[in-house]
Amino acid sequence: MTPGWLRYNAHMDPQIQAALNELDSLGWWYQHFQLPNGLWTGDGQEPAYLPQRRWEMIEPFVPADLARKTVLDLGGNAGYFSIQMKRRGAARCVLVDPFREFLCQANFAARQFQVELELVCADAHTYCLTTEERFDYVLLLGLLYHLKYPGLVLDRAAEMTKERIYVATAVIGPEVDGPAPKPNYEKLTDDDLLLDPGYPKLAFVEERYNNDPTNWWLPNHAAMPAMMRSAGLRVIGRPHSHVLVAEPERYLGKVVYEKLVFPKYGKSGPLQPGEQQVDPGLWAELGRRAAEFRQRQREQQR
Repeated sequence: MTPGWLRYNAHMDPQIQAALNELDSLGWWYQHFQLPNGLWTGDGQEPAYLPQRRWEMIEPFVPADLARKTVLDLGGNAGYFSIQMKRRGAARCVLVDPFREFLCQANFAARQFQVELELVCADAHTYCLTTEERFDYVLLLGLLYHLKYPGLVLDRAAEMTKERIYVATAVIGPEVDGPAPKPNYEKLTDDDLLLDPGYPKLAFVEERYNNDPTNWWLPNHAAMPAMMRSAGLRVIGRPHSHVLVAEPERYLGKVVYEKLVFPKYGKSGPLQPGEQQVDPGLWAELGRRAAEFRQRQREQQR
């Protein structure tokens, strides 16, 4: 028997039909957002999320006119934030992500919004350590806790930032103020201060967190402002515990070497750095759910 959606395809807008067909080929989307034609990339159920909510937090800190400005989007996934920056007139936006599946989605989304993105399939560590370029605006939205060496990437991102940097990360623990900072902490004597829940610290995840092997470090509430200050940044806004906006305060510069030697690392699946692929079993499972959502979207187009 002919599937129902095929029976009414003739009555569907050809552009909508073409977009649905391409969405089918792109599988499941982590970033759930609406395209200009009214279609949605997915159902928004976990582990997906609505990037629009995160955008609404940082939007007040993004200039309305980004003409002649450059943007670096590290871990940009399907491109939602890069697209928003381009829609504000950014002259150039470079999106870096190690997952080819997500870059294909970003390419599709950019075409739907009629903007041009530069897509780079690379690990954030090695990208930051092999480019000397600087950008006016840098996005690290949902990336740092996925990095084996987050402090290194944050330091490089800070040096690469000319005007403003936006950071969103998972945060654990209470939103409490720690003890007043000291210029020096005495061994043993001040251990209690360092162990205080309000003192900046990162929790290392040896195995999985939220069933995700790419989660490596989880900062507490105080950690990100401290790490950003140490990178020469001044935090100008924190619209949410997980979201910070900063500007360069001290330019620390960089040292360029001729050769980079970087360790392989990973918990399961292909080792990093390098081009990555979502676990095939997980991708197939998520793909089935995405297909069900696509079917509902087709039915709504009747």
